[in-house]
Amino acid sequence: MADTLHSSTGVLGTSATDIIDAVPSSTTETSIGILLANVNSSSQDVTVDLSLTKSGGTLRHLLNNVTLPAGATIELNTKITCETGDVLQGLCSSASSAEFTCTFLRQT
Repeated sequence: MADTLHSSTGVLGTSATDIIDAVPSSTTETSIGILLANVNSSSQDVTVDLSLTKSGGTLRHLLNNVTLPAGATIELNTKITCETGDVLQGLCSSASSAEFTCTFLRQT
């Protein structure tokens, strides 16, 4: 089994944005840490969900409507394991107001 470190970066929108894309078959991806930064001049609400394919795409909230003050950053410093088909997603109350950086380990 090969282990490789990866990162993804982007901007959260008002609809679900993939932080970790759907995990390919025969692969496990483990989030090591996620940073969410409010780049707007006012407070924003952010949500991070894990969509589990084995539960029919059921969303499990990791953060749900957490208020992020202007200029603030929040870190999810926990391991989140995603299996084949799972998607880690996020959204923000205002488009282009929150940026994310996610570091994860891919095992194939």
